[in-house]
Amino acid sequence: MSKDLHEYLNKIEKEYPQNLVNIEKEVDPQGFEVSAIMQHLTNQNRYPIICFNKTKNVKGNSSSLPLAYNLFATRELCALALDVPPEKSNMVLSLEFSKRETENIEPILIDKKDAPVKEIIKRGKEIDLEELPAARYHEMDVGPYLTMVNIMKDDEANFYDVSFCKNLILNSKKVTVSLHHTIRKHLLYILEKNEEKDVPTPIVIVLGHHPAFFLGAGAIKEFGNNDYETIGSFLQEPLRLTPSESWGEKFLVPADAEIVIEGEVLPKEREIQNPFGEYSGYYQPQCLMPVMVVKAITQRKNAIMQGIFPGHESHFNLGSIPKEGSIYNEIKKVEPGVVGVYLPYSGAGRLSCYVSIKKKREGDAKQAGLVPLLLSGQIKYVVVVDDDIDIYKEKEVVWAMITRLNISRGVDIIKNMPRGDRVLIDATKPLDFPFPEKNKVPDDVMRKIRLEDFIKNLKGQH
Repeated sequence: MSKDLHEYLNKIEKEYPQNLVNIEKEVDPQGFEVSAIMQHLTNQNRYPIICFNKTKNVKGNSSSLPLAYNLFATRELCALALDVPPEKSNMVLSLEFSKRETENIEPILIDKKDAPVKEIIKRGKEIDLEELPAARYHEMDVGPYLTMVNIMKDDEANFYDVSFCKNLILNSKKVTVSLHHTIRKHLLYILEKNEEKDVPTPIVIVLGHHPAFFLGAGAIKEFGNNDYETIGSFLQEPLRLTPSESWGEKFLVPADAEIVIEGEVLPKEREIQNPFGEYSGYYQPQCLMPVMVVKAITQRKNAIMQGIFPGHESHFNLGSIPKEGSIYNEIKKVEPGVVGVYLPYSGAGRLSCYVSIKKKREGDAKQAGLVPLLLSGQIKYVVVVDDDIDIYKEKEVVWAMITRLNISRGVDIIKNMPRGDRVLIDATKPLDFPFPEKNKVPDDVMRKIRLEDFIKNLKGQH
């Protein structure tokens, strides 16, 4: 059986029931009730997958569509999505990403009659985006947003690009497509090529699939990569595709998706979007964005609509984990001693990067640290530490910065980069003059001593 969202949620419910919460009371996503529930759980450091089984649509009426959130809210859940043991959700997970992003699995084409996403097909007057249970998340959000992936096809080079991209619902048949010129998403390159020819750009929004589908969409790949093949690698099976309603076999869509919205981005047409609470924790200001006109909506009969809670852990993990593997691969090419790469929550999973290396000579840290700054347009700060520092424990990284950093030679400000200056911090121990050893309790004694032999009722102690 092909991987899909239903199969994954059934697996979680059966094998990891503590990671799944079903809410049966009706919620109003437009009235911030979905985000309020998730914020309360976040405040308690609780991050289960949440299925809101009774929802209201944008119009305020009861919807037939449940909502699923928090599928990426912990690294352990992201590991489970890739069949990696949850206890190996740090460097092992990142390395598994780095492996899968370098591999491709060809998608397969199936007939429409065998595609679950074709069980319900809406065209023309049947189309009404306001029947979706789309949410407003933060107090100043201008309207209801869809927060999953958009897909475009480059007809000249014959490849599909799948990227996370939010869409503001403007009315029953129109949404914005959030493509900022400062970020330069691959989708924007495809759109610009078509706008130069004054032709509309076919586009698809996917509102639900197996979480590995979305993790694969987040991998950093070169423009021209067929993302359907990369997603197959993350699924560890061929992605099943089926002809679209609007363009047939000229544009293939994921057959096992929950909901697919097909449409066209009109050349040169723009509409106001935002404010919107973004990953940084701040509102993105008003701007003009391209507009998509919907031509068809297809879905499963028992479709579940997925969403991402912006500026929270799922959003951070989707920005960080796929990129950690990509960055690790690139660093490895110039610095074989790289041990780990982590984009921490404190940098919203995008703005800062910690790199650990087995340092052999002075200059290794700077060579390794330059790579993330060149590879990602969003990373502003890179900190490089020795391999005795656990980059997943921010306290250790900060300790290394405070105790090992030589400010005069360990801090480089790289000016006049796109989107502003960048900072590279070498917080590794120097090799060209003596440096004290790190405190350590003897390993043999640590192995010998078991706390439960000395402290009773240890579970309740903090």
